Amino acid sequence: MLSARSCMTKQIRSFASLRDKAIKIDPKYLRQPEIKDHRKYPEYPQISVILQGYDYAPLELFQSYVHRISGRFKFNVVESYAVPGKRERIVLYKPNSSVIDKEYLLTLYQRIIRIENIPSVKLQLFAQILRTHIPIGVDITIKDFTKEDDNCRYIPDLLLKEKQDELKMLDDPIIRKNLGWE
Repeated sequence: MLSARSCMTKQIRSFASLRDKAIKIDPKYLRQPEIKDHRKYPEYPQISVILQGYDYAPLELFQSYVHRISGRFKFNVVESYAVPGKRERIVLYKPNSSVIDKEYLLTLYQRIIRIENIPSVKLQLFAQILRTHIPIGVDITIKDFTKEDDNCRYIPDLLLKEKQDELKMLDDPIIRKNLGWE
């Protein structure tokens, strides 16, 4: 009986398993090649994200949020700055009269974030995320960067403008003659 059992075990062991039957493949060919995405999307050269609001604190917090989100999207934030506040006077009149009932002074604060090289595919998602998380009382505008956006951040020096106009007037031949210079 012992010999019959050993004979059976030899037969069982002599059957090839599926692993033994499979073709041996070199491990370096088992990995799939990396597929590169060669698609090119048009990019916006520079955009301005303009935030406006009457309340200073939520505006500042949302500006930092926009900065963080643009970092997560791997956008290049060129600069982020505040524009001087614009004061507005609001007058409420009594019904059916010209008598002033209440008067308010409000300041409109504005923050501008300039971002460079944004793929057009990601801009839509970026804008949607900003619109979803915008706090109450804050307005957002996303547009192409223009030079006027940059010029609005400087406060004009009225005295300097006045002196420049005065110098230009001195170039006028009639004024030079009246002054006795010619």
